[in-house]
Amino acid sequence: MSVRCPVVLCREENAYGAEVCAGCRTPLSGYARLHTYPAYLFNQGLAAAREGRLAAARDCFAAVVHWCPGDTEARNALALAGLRLGDRSEAHRQWTEVLDRRPGDPKATWGLAQLAEPAEPLESAVPAEPAEPSGISGPGPGPG
Repeated sequence: MSVRCPVVLCREENAYGAEVCAGCRTPLSGYARLHTYPAYLFNQGLAAAREGRLAAARDCFAAVVHWCPGDTEARNALALAGLRLGDRSEAHRQWTEVLDRRPGDPKATWGLAQLAEPAEPLESAVPAEPAEPSGISGPGPGPG
């Protein structure tokens, strides 16, 4: 297995685990850490949500969406965290964006259906564990 240098003018193939590019001496380990950081933040957001720290979860998901705007799983999570925090307009904006990027997405469709209902107290509007689709969950961001 090899790793291609991320520098456009180089693109040298390097051995997996190489610290620097053989062609241009770019530090590859730093790029690898930056590349995996959105997944780390997404998982931090999931952990925060499970612990009931919804504002922290929202902030993690927002950072992922900022870095990876096409990540619809992170947008779904951001929307649900926003809804649970009472920010219905942000939830609507994020779920609409998900459906623009991935028409028919079941989580976004479910979320917008929840928003179409008259506003109720938060405890009854969003169940702690929605039956379908699952709430803030998933393996982490992927190519969105």
